[in-house]
This record gives sequence, C-alpha cells and structure tokens, in this order.
Amino acid sequence: MASDNFIQLGKLNFDDIKSSIKQFLESQSELDYDFNGSIISNVVDLLAYNTMYYAFYSNMLINES
Repeated sequence: MASDNFIQLGKLNFDDIKSSIKQFLESQSELDYDFNGSIISNVVDLLAYNTMYYAFYSNMLINES
C-alpha cells in the first residue's frame, strides 16, 4: 500500500515524534492496534526516545563541529 504519510524525524519533541510514529503505523496497517496500554505502546515509546536522543546528539555534533 503506497502512502504519502511519512515519519517526521526532524523534531526534537518526544510527543511530536511519538504521534508521528503512531500516525505512520496506523496508516500502514489495516489492523486496529490499541496504542494505549499495550506492549506496542512501549515499543513506540522506545522508538521515540531513541529518535529524540539521536536527533539531539546529531544536532549537538553539527553545532560543535
């Protein structure tokens, strides 16, 4: 399924990254996932934290070089 919905990784806010990942997963799947109180919520949290910290690290690396 082709979709124009992309994950926005350029943001440094955890909530924005998390909602972008949720929207992407919801648009790519025909299944109805419950993102509140399930193990997939924890996985999305981990992905969002990892993305946020990597974006912060990359930003600091570019600014200090």
